[in-house]
Amino acid sequence: MSGFIIFVEIKNHMKENNDNPLGIEKKLYTIEEFGATLRNKFGADNYISNTMLAEIFLAKYPVYSCNIKKLENHVSQKSCGCC
Repeated sequence: MSGFIIFVEIKNHMKENNDNPLGIEKKLYTIEEFGATLRNKFGADNYISNTMLAEIFLAKYPVYSCNIKKLENHVSQKSCGCC
């Protein structure tokens, strides 16, 4: 499944559920866990790591960066709204 198709599926799912658009557990994830959650829910090509999948998704939807555990040296981004 190509990366574009994954994001189309995610976008369609997000339109259906406004209070929890991804339909995932509301908790803090490591970047690896978040990518694995996206992969399990929507599928992805095997040549994309969980970390890369999460990074690509967060670049497109930065509001979800609030669900990622931050490192001690984390520099907040203006677009996330939570840090």
